[in-house]
Order: sequence, then structure tokens, then C-alpha cells
Amino acid sequence: MFKIEIKKNDNPLLNEVKISNPTTLVSAIIYPNLGASLQKLTKNGIEIIDGITNNEEGLTLYKNKYNSSLLFPSPNRIDDGKYSFNNNQYQLFCNETTLNNSLHGHIFNKQFEVTKADATENSAEITLSYTNNGDITGFPFAYKIDITYTFTKYNLAINFNVVNNGEEEFPFGLGWHPYFKSTNLAKSILTFDGTKKYDLNDKMIPQEEIQIPFKTPLTLEDTFLDDCFLIQHPKATFKTPDYEIVIDFTATSNKNYLQCYTPHTRDCIAIEPMTCAPNSFNNKNGLLTLMPKKSFDWKINLNY
Repeated sequence: MFKIEIKKNDNPLLNEVKISNPTTLVSAIIYPNLGASLQKLTKNGIEIIDGITNNEEGLTLYKNKYNSSLLFPSPNRIDDGKYSFNNNQYQLFCNETTLNNSLHGHIFNKQFEVTKADATENSAEITLSYTNNGDITGFPFAYKIDITYTFTKYNLAINFNVVNNGEEEFPFGLGWHPYFKSTNLAKSILTFDGTKKYDLNDKMIPQEEIQIPFKTPLTLEDTFLDDCFLIQHPKATFKTPDYEIVIDFTATSNKNYLQCYTPHTRDCIAIEPMTCAPNSFNNKNGLLTLMPKKSFDWKINLNY
């Protein structure tokens, strides 16, 4: 039987939604006030997600590493935080100060409300909601976003629902920034179906498409990645000595975008499904728009 427990902390940023099932040995922790991010996922006692600890050190880590953050309205980077849309110029806050970019959108640190928490014998479903009235610097558009996590014995589904509550259309993209643990990253294997990636300038902004200098399946060994890959099918597999996962996500254009990053700690890898390329507000690669009073759904499946 799945169980859901909502646990409050003296620091509300560290409030937790705990999901557990002693029968299927699945457990997870979501932080509503850290952008509804998933900070723990284990199966059979094996930790899959590299999340934060429930203390001040964990909060500091999240600010620097964006563990499992949900990305909206712009995954990855926007060059200098500047973009134009419908003949208007906008300036986003640049939170990547070293490169002067806007990084990872702006819901990663927002406080979400738990609007649904249902547990049954075979699944647990939690919906978290955030509403913005259009008062974000550089993104003056009213919207609501619902994130629904559904856990089963074999699968985690994450459904994004975005509603345009305003009177004009807006540009957007979606993404997820999870890190997956590995006790031996050198012997872990990454697989996806793609031959191209973006060449990056010195600000980590995509330029032209170039050939990927390797083929998959790729045994990571001493490979360091910080790249956006264009893949044929919206799917990736990651196999470690301890577990194997498959990530697949909804295709939203004729190109599919997968960001991969290996920290220098060499104990995990970020595998990030995205609906668009970095800097999409400017290069338009995969950029979506949402008309007033309309909604948009996007889904990620993680099979473990």
C-alpha cells in the first residue's frame, strides 16, 4: 500500500511530501516550497535521484545545483536574459552571474500548494500547483502550472499542465533537471538516439548544430558532458552497476532536446528532457507559445 505523508519543518522551505510503499520498496520525497522538486527516489533500497539533505546545507546546494528543479518558462539559459516577443523587448533576471545569463526559468524556487494527494494499493498521485499573476521580471504573463507526480512499483510519471490566465499569448518551454546517482560513473552507460548537438560559445549559448563526437551506448569512463543533444526519439537510457532507468517524454516538435551534464564530483549525471533548446526565446528552436485561456500538457515517464 502506498502512503503519503506531509511533513512540516521549522523552515518551510524544507517542508516535505513523503511517498512510501514498504511492499514495493519505492520511496520518494517532494519539496513543495522548492519549486515542487523531487529530492529523493529510491527503489529496492537503491538511491536513484541525487537530491538535497533536509537542512541549510541542502538549501545551499539546491541554489547552486538546481537538483531536480522543474524548468519553466525557459529551460537552461537565456543569453543576457534578453529576448523579444511580439515586437516587445524583455529583460529577465540574470541569476547566472558569472556568464550573465538567465538560468533555468523561475519556478524552481516558488512555493507550490499541494492540491491533491491520493494513495492506493498500486499508486500514489500528488498534484502541486503554482499561480503567477504576471509580476515576474521579464515575464509579465499570468499563468497557472500544475505538476502531477504519479508513482507505481515500476514507474514515475510527471505531468506538466500550463494554463495561460492572461489576455495575450506568451512564449515558453519546459524541462526537468534531475541528477541520477552512480556508484561508478565511469562504468555507467548512457544511451540515446541522436547524431547532433549544439556547438556552444563561451557563454554556453548554442550556436550551430554539429556532429556528436561519440556513438551510444556510451560508457562514460572519463567523459565530461555539458551539452544539449538533438535526438531522434524523446527517450534516453541510463544504466549503472546498481540500477537501470529509461526516460521518455512527449515530443512537442520535429526535434527532441536532451541536456546532459556530468559534475566534476563524478558521482552523478544530469539527464534533462526539455521541450526546446537553450536560449529558445531567441533562437526559437523548439519554442512553444500558449494562447490566452488555453492549456498545454507535457509528460515525462521514468521507468525504474
